Amino acid sequence: METKKSVQISYVILMIMMIIALIYAAAATIQPELLVSRSFPLYTGQTWNDFLNASPKLANYMLILERMAGGLGIATSIGGLFVLLTIYRKVVKWAWYYVLVVGLIGWVNNLIANILFKNSLIIMIIVAGLVLIAIGLILPARVFLCEKKNT
Repeated sequence: METKKSVQISYVILMIMMIIALIYAAAATIQPELLVSRSFPLYTGQTWNDFLNASPKLANYMLILERMAGGLGIATSIGGLFVLLTIYRKVVKWAWYYVLVVGLIGWVNNLIANILFKNSLIIMIIVAGLVLIAIGLILPARVFLCEKKNT
């Protein structure tokens, strides 16, 4: 059975979205200070270096939490990539729901945090991810949710 064009286009869009998510999560895991040092002064009004010097244990704790969140993001992204690479193009309904749920939980969770942190740069990246997931799931929605497969 030939995959519908909307599913093929959706697949490419969602792959781009998952790769962006994986890069973001890898950055949080490998170099958590990169993200924390940007968000921290926006949220607290204090420089990251001043805080790091004044409270090194608490600063390290924050970096550990960021690294843990990044690790969860990597796991989520790899799960999404696995579904996209193996079953999504076969138009299996649960794959569409999986990408919807995992993508929304991941992106919206980060969106809420970065709105609180007032981190506009990361908010733009997250909004781009949300736009990609919306387009990527709306395009093939009829194929996944309405059409019956001939088996």
